[in-house]
Amino acid sequence: MKKSSIIIFGVFLLTTQVRASGHDSWEYPKAKDNGVMPEEHWGERCDLGRRQSPVDLNTQASVHGIFPAFTFANYDEAIKGAAVVNTGHSLQINAHPSQKMLVMGGGLPGTYEFDQLHFHWGSEHTINGRREAVEVHLVHHESRFESLGAAAQVKRGIAVLGVLFHIAAEPNPTIEQILIASEAVKEHVGRNQSLTRPLELEDLLPKDRSSYFRYEGSLTTPGCFESVVWTVWKESLPISIEQVERFKTLKSDKGQELTNNYRSVKPLGSRALVYVSGEEEKSAGTVTGVSSLLSLASMIALVKFFSQ
Repeated sequence: MKKSSIIIFGVFLLTTQVRASGHDSWEYPKAKDNGVMPEEHWGERCDLGRRQSPVDLNTQASVHGIFPAFTFANYDEAIKGAAVVNTGHSLQINAHPSQKMLVMGGGLPGTYEFDQLHFHWGSEHTINGRREAVEVHLVHHESRFESLGAAAQVKRGIAVLGVLFHIAAEPNPTIEQILIASEAVKEHVGRNQSLTRPLELEDLLPKDRSSYFRYEGSLTTPGCFESVVWTVWKESLPISIEQVERFKTLKSDKGQELTNNYRSVKPLGSRALVYVSGEEEKSAGTVTGVSSLLSLASMIALVKFFSQ
């Protein structure tokens, strides 16, 4: 086995262990005859937790927020050794151990380092009750922790950026290269396939990053750790219906096609759901000045981080 394959598979094992800690075998429920997905029952924290994800991002339940702009470090760099992996529950692309891609600002309580991204067909979060076709999760751990596993044990230790995809007439070129590589792994859990073209995290972010929802919740797979700061952008990206259908051909470790791999929405309860409106932020002159100062502080923090 090549050294790069060993690294990728090792990260895959670590990440899968974090997401499914204490659950050696779990699966998504099958859709009803009318296509509606029933609620899953994975036990323990997944069923008993009170700060679970996903949730319906309902603007009527939200409170108004104004945060400084996000700062992304190395999101415009190609992911080294980018390869798609069939985890048995999703398609996943892992970070390379030698590469640090960071996000801060945007009201996040710290600096977070990118670990992996994966897809859900049928978005997990809904906005005002409407589900989109696909959702990608960019998973990060707070940089003061050595790993995603350690960060999962601590409140706000993980930050997940969620991006929704709506159905459009034309295929999404970034998604297309991922789906092309997935053909070699869709029937083989644990297998990875290198992408043929460079992939940058920036390619999976919406152009408007100033309007988003923020709340605190959990990972959406077992063991459902309630340690996640969620950001879900309001603007969605395009994807063709043919591309969505190709996601559904991925097979689980039982050899069954994953026609849907999203978790049902959970009660928001008493948690604060913050909605940040980019337009209001742009029109608030005094706040914009504060945001600029905080962005400068973010850049200083990044310089200190990379100089360590």
